[in-house]
Amino acid sequence: MTVVGTALGLMVPLSPPAPEPAATPLPVRSDPPAGAGSVAPTVVAPPLAPPSETVLDRTPHGHFVAIADVNNMPIRFVVDTGADIVALTEADARQANIAFDPLQYQVIGRGAAGDVRGQEVTLDSLVLDGKRATNVRAVVIEGGTMSLLGHTYLRQLDSVSIAGDQMRLR
Repeated sequence: MTVVGTALGLMVPLSPPAPEPAATPLPVRSDPPAGAGSVAPTVVAPPLAPPSETVLDRTPHGHFVAIADVNNMPIRFVVDTGADIVALTEADARQANIAFDPLQYQVIGRGAAGDVRGQEVTLDSLVLDGKRATNVRAVVIEGGTMSLLGHTYLRQLDSVSIAGDQMRLR
């Protein structure tokens, strides 16, 4: 049986984003292409790499909250290290264009209030701060109030750690 974390009635503010690092000068290419005559230097942008570490601050309600893109749509998640699987509310699943059918709901787990019903789905992509996972197993939860970022995404990271009021994802 799947363990689905509980996050009923949560609507918590996000912490302010971390300040951006100082800009690194871009390399400049000054040799014009053959036959081009006189042209302005071309700026060559380095490839963008995801940050090696994402730091989330604990909210006043005691949770770690993050915005992740599901199928290129931003979704607000409680990061739930106790949830086996990523769980989406019906509204978030619709926003991310996830196909589901409430007539196909089954008991998929057990929560504090009893049976949890939903439908298993596959997310084409889930990206948090540049950390991409594809073909992520997830469930759409009947009556869910907050989407949960569980282990079907978290285990694809190098590490997840909590110290004090900060969670670090690497």
